[in-house]
Amino acid sequence: MSLPLRFSLFLLAILASCANHLPRPKGIPTAYATEQVPQAIEAARDELLLGDGTSAAVAHLAAAQAAPGLTTEQSATIQVLLVEAVSKRLEELRGSNAADELEALAELELPRDLAVRASLAAARAMLNLGERVDCHKYLVKVDGRYPLHARRAESGRLLFEAGRSLATDQGTYFWFMSYRPLATPILEYFVQNHPEHADGAEAYALLAAIYEEERSFAEAIRRNRDLLLEYPGSHQAIAARARIPHLRLTQLSNPEYDRTEMKVAREELISWLDDNASHAMADEVRIDLADCMQRLTDSDLAIARFYETVENPAGFEFHARRALEEAREGGNKNQIAEAFDLLAQATKTGAP
Repeated sequence: MSLPLRFSLFLLAILASCANHLPRPKGIPTAYATEQVPQAIEAARDELLLGDGTSAAVAHLAAAQAAPGLTTEQSATIQVLLVEAVSKRLEELRGSNAADELEALAELELPRDLAVRASLAAARAMLNLGERVDCHKYLVKVDGRYPLHARRAESGRLLFEAGRSLATDQGTYFWFMSYRPLATPILEYFVQNHPEHADGAEAYALLAAIYEEERSFAEAIRRNRDLLLEYPGSHQAIAARARIPHLRLTQLSNPEYDRTEMKVAREELISWLDDNASHAMADEVRIDLADCMQRLTDSDLAIARFYETVENPAGFEFHARRALEEAREGGNKNQIAEAFDLLAQATKTGAP
């Protein structure tokens, strides 16, 4: 069997499969015989003149399109009528949940934009039915089939809605599995493939929150930083900027605190307060700054005691003095007193 013939048979099989998922009123077959095509075309024309004949017209034309041995003229006629019928049917199905029919329409041999339009209508129907993961998978397939299509803003919105719906769903499946983590691959695909989309800032914020819940603090920081980079003027940016140093502190669980990360967090917190002193989040940020300073103080107190033990006077005094400065900045009275006493021992003067 020649390669062109194999391809033709493969295409006909696909078209017939698509027709199987279309409504077939009036006993319309999934595929016509070649000699039945002229009659099918006329039947489709008649149905298009009726108020409720669009579905039947599409079925006639899909079955005719699946017939073997079409002439060039027949193929062109079927295509023109099919565009008219599908366009009309999409209007009739606007806002409906007929996902199967819409998906079948999208699989027909249609011009690119009309096929994309039908595909997005199918994705919207899936979303309306609560099939959020299926909606995502289908939209990935659409992007692969029609890269850089003209309706990417709409496609992105559907992806975002699917991801947000899962991210904010407090329910469970299989009795105890949370829906929320299912949002991660959807929102990740969205931010990576739809940069600068209007919903991007909220998507980054949702991702950061999910990663934080999962204790993936590095990922949460990364997504908050991406939010600041891509959407610096968004209302989510202020919160993201405050959250980054909070996450830096949260991930430092070891008593031997990482001073480098703490110093970075301190500068970020001070900078945030300089710019947003009257913001509703300011008290939370001040608490984080106090926590950061207390940790830095603890670090220097521990190091000062070490230098005292190994009899290194210079190191002992340096870290005791810095601990007192940090304690005063943090405002912890107990730490201030402890650092004061330690510095007094280091300087042998009784007072700093």
